[in-house]
Amino acid sequence: MPPAGYLTAAGVESVLEHLANTYSPICQLIVLPEQSYEGRTMRAVKIASRADGDKPGVLFIGGVHAREIVNPDLLVAFALNLCQAYTSGTGLTFGGRSYDSSTVRMLVDTLNILILPLVNPDGRVYVQSPTGDAFWRKNRNTNPGVPCQGIDLNRNYDYLWSSGIGTSAASCSDVFRGSNAFSEPETRNVRHLLDDYPNIMGMIDVHSFLELVLYPWGDDDNQSTDPTMNFTNSAYDGMRGKPGDSIYREYMPQTDEDWFATTGERIKDAIAAVRGRVYRVEPSINLYPTSGTSKDYAYSRHFVDATNRKVFAYTVETGTEFQPPYSEALKIMSEVSSGLVEFSVVVAREQSRVADAPG
Repeated sequence: MPPAGYLTAAGVESVLEHLANTYSPICQLIVLPEQSYEGRTMRAVKIASRADGDKPGVLFIGGVHAREIVNPDLLVAFALNLCQAYTSGTGLTFGGRSYDSSTVRMLVDTLNILILPLVNPDGRVYVQSPTGDAFWRKNRNTNPGVPCQGIDLNRNYDYLWSSGIGTSAASCSDVFRGSNAFSEPETRNVRHLLDDYPNIMGMIDVHSFLELVLYPWGDDDNQSTDPTMNFTNSAYDGMRGKPGDSIYREYMPQTDEDWFATTGERIKDAIAAVRGRVYRVEPSINLYPTSGTSKDYAYSRHFVDATNRKVFAYTVETGTEFQPPYSEALKIMSEVSSGLVEFSVVVAREQSRVADAPG
């Protein structure tokens, strides 16, 4: 069993309902179109001061990997603190980092802040069950016809899904990618939010652990000189997933690489200001090769279809263990919340800069 203190899946849902009921002028409950594999209704919240579908958005998701138990609590606490501060006209303070009331108001007035704190409710129920497995990673799809249960939801997105980079076709693997991209209702619900709120500009998928701020790409090293060397080009199939070689590197415009690195440093600095924990900012390939991940999928959508808005997407890996004592979890929640606010500030100000540009 995980340490005491963490919310259950039902507890996460109760907090979301409380937010929507208590802060109804700014907080809307979103019932997602598909239930989890075991039939649980999945919900998100939108925090915004007015119903404006054209407002730019940020999307925060967590609880993808069931054993990473801190992050759903973190995201509902972040939502609660933001609603309380906006409603009371106060600022937000996280340890050594503060944001004044005008910043809080700017975020809620300028952005649609979308929060899906628990992508994998079935997995969380199993992790917290006395008869479950505290370190279960995947969802709870029974996978009829194969030996083992569960799919790694963060290998199930449509980004080089079939490549096998950092994934497995074996059901017993912790990185089993599933039968096809978006085979799982949980990942389809994330896709729904990106589709339904096409002005989302930034996204963070909160995971554990290692104290990292990761940005695309995960399949290979980045390069900015050859746009044809990219994930859509089948001529390079079989060449990806080998960082450090000279054969293949994944294309990213230099302006995007600069944005990711600079904003990542701001997230890092905001986290460090809370209690001195220094996260590392890097492309996720530096950790290990992956495919089918949420952040690469979200960022890649614009390259597949230029009518999609570009989404600057990160993974933040919180803390130094999957299931810290709750007293440590509270400190992690505080420092990473500071990083989420900073990221939202960057997106809001970027939108204002673009809107104010001449022509």
